[in-house]
Amino acid sequence: MVEFELGISSLGCLLVAKNNSDICFVALADEPDGLVEHLLEKYPHAKRQKNDALLTDYLIQILNYIESPTGELDLPIEMVGTSFQKSVWKTLLQVPAGQTRTYTELANMLGKPSAVRAVANACAANSLALLVPCHRIINKNGTLSGYRWGIERKEILLDREKALLSV
Repeated sequence: MVEFELGISSLGCLLVAKNNSDICFVALADEPDGLVEHLLEKYPHAKRQKNDALLTDYLIQILNYIESPTGELDLPIEMVGTSFQKSVWKTLLQVPAGQTRTYTELANMLGKPSAVRAVANACAANSLALLVPCHRIINKNGTLSGYRWGIERKEILLDREKALLSV
């Protein structure tokens, strides 16, 4: 049974969902309705759960990370995707906070240098915002590109991570 809760951060609304005890979905948006719709597309029977201590703890940890992204979030996650997508997402976990990689570098890290477009598509399919840090992937010319939850959020997250590293 997938259960979710909503919160508000400086980056907008946050939705965190768990399946049993593992987080299976994290997303950001301006409005909560769109987040819930997106969740229900993937998990049609998901239910809002306001008094679940574990879910509330996950939500608070992620909200705190958004405001002060120190280190990495070490929360249990359930990756739902193809085996290739999961390999991309697991490789993303190796990119430290405050650093970025290009799609090409990520493909090389995977040992699949010709799979740059497939890597980009896997990043776009990531349903675990922040926990699988696709915001740390940039274009090879150094510019920011697509981020499912908004390019402005991506820029803010990267700036916050870099600022906390330099303190």
